[in-house]
Amino acid sequence: MKYLKTLSVKQLLANVKADDGDAFGEIYRLYRKKVYTFAYRFVRCAEDAHELTQDVFVRLWESRGKIDLEKNFDAYLFSMVRSYFLDALKKKTRMSVYRAENPDEPANNSTDQYIELRECGKIAMQAIESLSPQARAAYLLSREGGCSHAAISQQMGISPNTVNNHIKKSLGHIRARFRYLSPDTILPALLIIISLTPELG
Repeated sequence: MKYLKTLSVKQLLANVKADDGDAFGEIYRLYRKKVYTFAYRFVRCAEDAHELTQDVFVRLWESRGKIDLEKNFDAYLFSMVRSYFLDALKKKTRMSVYRAENPDEPANNSTDQYIELRECGKIAMQAIESLSPQARAAYLLSREGGCSHAAISQQMGISPNTVNNHIKKSLGHIRARFRYLSPDTILPALLIIISLTPELG
């Protein structure tokens, strides 16, 4: 419906909470490509990214009553993508336990990659925790909160240039933790770094 295109995202979400399927369709139209792009940065497979995107929107509709209209919707959607991705990692990890208990069965290369990815994720989280308090706050507001540099500047009371410097140094610090990885773990490390890189600006 044409009138939906005149509504703000917040208004559309309010309608979605009220079980408006047309409003949900408009949200899907507006965010499908964004969610797919973000999902692809995690899985690096078009088919898997498409499936992950569909799962996120199905979950969004099923939990529409829980949508918080005052929170950043982009960050909310992207957190759902991460959640689904981490669930996939857990499933793959359970497969690795089975493989350890059944060593005579052929190894599954995809399982190995997911386990490596999980370990790289731990390294990245440790790197984030070791940042200075101000750098960590700026980085997390950008990466987890989906805030722009201008918004972070206002929240933290520092200049946009300082915000930009904090985030760039944070990324450099995280990348440095992966410098000495073996060739076999380079791909998982790259996936983690890509997923941790916020949009600049």
